[in-house]
Amino acid sequence: MKFLPTGTGTPRQLSHLRDLVEREVELLRRLRRPRLIRMYETLTVDDPGRPRLDGATVLVLERAEGSLSALLSATPRPPAGPALLAQVCEGLHQLHRAGWVHGDLKPANVLLMKDGSARLADFNMAAELEGTHAYTPAFSTPDYTPPELLWAEIGERGRRIRPSADVWAFGVLAHLLLTGSFPLPGGTPTARRDAAIAYARGTHELRLSPELPSAWREIVGACLTRTHADRIGTDALLRRVTGVTGDAGGPVRFSVRRPRARPRRRVLGAAAAGLVALAA
Repeated sequence: MKFLPTGTGTPRQLSHLRDLVEREVELLRRLRRPRLIRMYETLTVDDPGRPRLDGATVLVLERAEGSLSALLSATPRPPAGPALLAQVCEGLHQLHRAGWVHGDLKPANVLLMKDGSARLADFNMAAELEGTHAYTPAFSTPDYTPPELLWAEIGERGRRIRPSADVWAFGVLAHLLLTGSFPLPGGTPTARRDAAIAYARGTHELRLSPELPSAWREIVGACLTRTHADRIGTDALLRRVTGVTGDAGGPVRFSVRRPRARPRRRVLGAAAAGLVALAA
């Protein structure tokens, strides 16, 4: 289960939280795709005695074994990297073909299932396209944010975003998964953000790791172009990735260590007693 708290905070904070919750619920209700995490039910917590839980939205999702982030923490360059990237690319392709942008693709938002398959998850930044653009909240993970969004203006509806933003994030993810390092220099997210801006402005060159296989070097380079207009589209990206991985895009073997669960019977028991199904 995924808890999305909306029961505490200032009116402005609550407004942002509700928007994030609605985005994720809307996408998961409407889309059923093999590479997207599946939602079985939506619930809400009715427990005034616990303000932090009261009003929270609860998503009942497919059970995952862990995340790509956890896998990378245990194995910085997992042997299954190419196969996992093929599945992530399939997920992006399915999402974009359905008319949506993820908006926050990163290792923590790629879930690994028991059967060895990968799913895209965490869609609270996702947005439905309106022509060539969509509008998302002005939150993102700097290491996976394309440079054009690092200085983008934020309007009343949020920040304008294109599918090419997800393509940039995929390029960063691929470089990290295959080499164990980010494609732009810097020891902190802030330093790497500054490097991305310098690269986009033409004052810094993109120097990919020499450990990146040559076939993937072309793919990552096509994802990490200075401008969104020059970036490879998702259709062509999927063709290139599957051309490199062949049949490796099927289920893979991996080992993710789960953190030891803390006692939570009392908290979840009280919350579960107050769960009320939302209208479908």
